Amino acid sequence: METRRKINRPYYLALAGRLSYVLFFSFTFSILNAQLKDTATIKLNEIVIHSSKAEKFTAGKKIQKIDSATLKHFNNTNLGDLLSINTPVFIKNYGPGNLSSSGFRGGNASQTAILWNGINIQNPMLGQNDLSQLPNFIFDNVSIDYGGSSALWGSGAMGGSINLNNRSKFNGGLNTSLNVGFGSFNTRKLNSNIQYSNSKFSSNTKVYLNASDNNYSYLDTTVKTMKHSNYQQKGFMQELSFVFLDHHQINARAWYHQSDRNFAPPLNKTISKASQADENFKMMLDWNYQKKNFSPSVKLAYFNDQLNYTDSIAALFSKNKTRTFVGEAETFYKINVHHQLFAGINFTNYEANSNNYIPNTKQYNKTAFMLGYSNHLFENKLVSNINIRQEISNTIIIPLTGNVGISYNLFKPITFKVNAAKVYRQPTLNDLYWPVTGNPNLKAEEGYTYDAGLEIKFAIKKISIQSEITYFGKQIDNWINWVPGPGGNAAPMNVSKVYSRGGETSSSVNYSNKKLNLKLGFNSAYVLSTSLQSALVNDASVNKQLIYTPRYNYGAQFMFRYDNFSLFYFHNYIGYRYSTSDNSSWLKPYDVGNLKVSYLFKMESVNFITAFQINNIYNTSYFVIDKRPMPLRSYEVSITLTYHKPNKNK
Repeated sequence: METRRKINRPYYLALAGRLSYVLFFSFTFSILNAQLKDTATIKLNEIVIHSSKAEKFTAGKKIQKIDSATLKHFNNTNLGDLLSINTPVFIKNYGPGNLSSSGFRGGNASQTAILWNGINIQNPMLGQNDLSQLPNFIFDNVSIDYGGSSALWGSGAMGGSINLNNRSKFNGGLNTSLNVGFGSFNTRKLNSNIQYSNSKFSSNTKVYLNASDNNYSYLDTTVKTMKHSNYQQKGFMQELSFVFLDHHQINARAWYHQSDRNFAPPLNKTISKASQADENFKMMLDWNYQKKNFSPSVKLAYFNDQLNYTDSIAALFSKNKTRTFVGEAETFYKINVHHQLFAGINFTNYEANSNNYIPNTKQYNKTAFMLGYSNHLFENKLVSNINIRQEISNTIIIPLTGNVGISYNLFKPITFKVNAAKVYRQPTLNDLYWPVTGNPNLKAEEGYTYDAGLEIKFAIKKISIQSEITYFGKQIDNWINWVPGPGGNAAPMNVSKVYSRGGETSSSVNYSNKKLNLKLGFNSAYVLSTSLQSALVNDASVNKQLIYTPRYNYGAQFMFRYDNFSLFYFHNYIGYRYSTSDNSSWLKPYDVGNLKVSYLFKMESVNFITAFQINNIYNTSYFVIDKRPMPLRSYEVSITLTYHKPNKNK
């Protein structure tokens, strides 16, 4: 049995002290630098002070940004719905209001990093986030980073990363919006936004409510009604931003989310008493300083997450609370027009309290050191970067990770991309400490990813065309599976070596005129993800496709807008998915289409938008997950009011 690396508490106290020194030094140095060297002021008509390694150190990667029109269309839905239709990422959905998780390039949800303004928000007990609990309404930007990024984001960024960002806007005056929606199954939706900003201050308050009886119709042998599946979500986010000393910006964000939901029984059962209550509070404070060549930043984050699961039939009463503290300091230094450096340090502490643990409280600490170098040559036609990251933990040995990326503009419309990375994922707290079956000697999952692609962008008068094709590969060792043991109790083990490979495409054509706007988009994915070998004797999963990993999927989007009238159509196809590891059982492919029409009534300072949407317009009967039927056709209507009062003096 391998001996775990143990790090004593005095070491971590000293390390925390050094981290505090780094944060204090970065802040003090930049203030002194601004006071001694900056005699000119900045015109503050549009202020953007932020530096991001996601923007500057991802050369050679496929990055998909959800455009503002699409994001606005999905304003009343969750992140899982947005990704399932608009990206080649397969979303494992157990039904409306139920668990929704991502599967990047043949991986699982624990191998995807979900980042809120650059901080990983994955639940440390579960190693993943439920996408149904992330409302699109509160995020200003959503982008998807495909491929391995452990050197940038740490644990879990093996198949891809989802970046959820909020951007402060200044000099906007007063902007308010109110959206009210109603739909089938007694669904009620409401969100409201109040934003005020001047040249140096910005406040943004967002409130949302989403509730439904969720007693939808589905097809079994006959049409039936889903029972015990109602849910309610509510929450708010408050953002405050300040600009001072010309080059400094401070952002404070607080996000509260509360959810109650019942879980319907699977088709092989007639009754369910399972329910779950979630309560999450996330708070983040960040400081950014930006000059021509020097851009440091400091982030402090605190997350308090509660998840209580009850099932009286199975005699399960699980109460779980996790606390996360993150301190991070980064700095970017531009040596000249060709060379840029990045350095950072991150300290993360997880604490979990659960009635399932013995003793009830467990802790996990880690410290990461990051370095990056970016190079721009031949008038920015050739861009390359290299990043490395070393993490030290008090529970497991974490490997050195890194990535190398190159982007080369072959011709004006054509860019060649290549990227390779060493990646890892740490075991979750449940993997390590679940009673009886938890395995404190687990190794981190680790492996390599690589991808290469061509991106084409060009415009002909009023038509713009964009297309990208990518080939990818990923090999992961020490893949963690929960394996049934004596007495039927499952235990986590480093079981498999998994090899994933395939290709992705994404294309769009846009036409814009004075009043007319047309957009046609298409994305597809082919994923072959198989287990190469297993530590288990006679494991039937070897050389088989991983469960719930479709080989083929595609999505299409069509948008038509003329003057104040808009029409959106979204189509999604998911191929065969195996529901057993030996591939002896599978689910049939399905096609689903959604249609939405809206009309904008413009007045002097108030806009009024009405919308009507049909979900599953073809009334398709389908399953994403075995024994979990999805709704047949349903309808939604919504009304949105917006008001804008600009600043008198900008």
